Amino acid sequence: MKIKKAVLLVLISILFNLQAAAVVGLCDSVADIQAKQESVKKQLDQNSNELSGKMDEINQVYQKLSDLEGKKKETEQRITQTQAKLQQAQQEKKNRVRDAKERLCELQKRQGTNTSLSILEKSTSLTQWLRSMIALQRLQSVYNDSLAAVKQSIVDISQAKEQLQGYQSNLASQERQVNDQKAVLDSQMSDLKKKIADGQSEMKQLADREQQAKAMEEAQKKAMEEAQRKAAEEEAQKQKQQQVQQTSTKTVDNSEAATSADNVSGSKTLTMSATAYSTEANGMGTYSATGINLKQHPSCVAVDPSVIPLGSIIWVSGYGVSVAGDTGTAIKGNVIDLHFATVAQSMAWGRRTVTVKILN
Repeated sequence: MKIKKAVLLVLISILFNLQAAAVVGLCDSVADIQAKQESVKKQLDQNSNELSGKMDEINQVYQKLSDLEGKKKETEQRITQTQAKLQQAQQEKKNRVRDAKERLCELQKRQGTNTSLSILEKSTSLTQWLRSMIALQRLQSVYNDSLAAVKQSIVDISQAKEQLQGYQSNLASQERQVNDQKAVLDSQMSDLKKKIADGQSEMKQLADREQQAKAMEEAQKKAMEEAQRKAAEEEAQKQKQQQVQQTSTKTVDNSEAATSADNVSGSKTLTMSATAYSTEANGMGTYSATGINLKQHPSCVAVDPSVIPLGSIIWVSGYGVSVAGDTGTAIKGNVIDLHFATVAQSMAWGRRTVTVKILN
């Protein structure tokens, strides 16, 4: 019964600990928590590696943006320079047209409205006229070629400006695309950083839970070991009591048949003073010092353990075979105290000198 009570107490204790563990979220065993830690750590490593990759990508994006910014500035400078050249060419065109008009007006003033006829009239010969006409045509051709060159320069510069503006527009488009990539990467990096922070927080919580779970399991282990130890002690005590009880049942009823010391053999023989007592007397307990129920098994002898070891099977002349199962404050040296079922029997015994043989 005592063993069952001890086991029941341990089970109640373990159940209480499990309930306490449930309150703080420690239902998992240490092994389960360590498995979760491994899983969280694996995810942390994966997120960290992914974040490192995203950082490489964002660095490349920043480099692209830097390169595009440099190209944009260079293109703006070239457009500004081209615009200046275009304005210069347009001004040159205006100047040459103006010069041509001024020369033509001057020539008309000198030669008249009909230049060819005027030259013919002033020429002294046909040859002179032809030479004058050729010179005039050459002059007009030079002005025309010069004006055409300026016009072509304006066309070329305008085309170059359009190309630069197209390139500038393309750079702006590329910049928008790269900025879109940057925004996506920034969002992904923000998510990864949050996951890493959450993972680190979970790892800390798991570490705390692991320590608490280890302490809980250690406490449960110690409680079980203590219960097993107590159960083993109680079982040993129970077996010892059973052995004593089995021996004590043979004593009182057979004492008269065993009064002769010649009929008993033992390893040690003592001459001792024997008094008597009974559990029926006022103030006496039911159990002996070794746990024998004296009401159920009245045959028991109180001894000095330094003389007769407790638990020894002894023979007492006039009393019979019994067990050294009790002690007393007045029981010192070669003195023993014999237990009887009734006070009358103990009074009838009184004090006697007896022979005691230790049988085991």
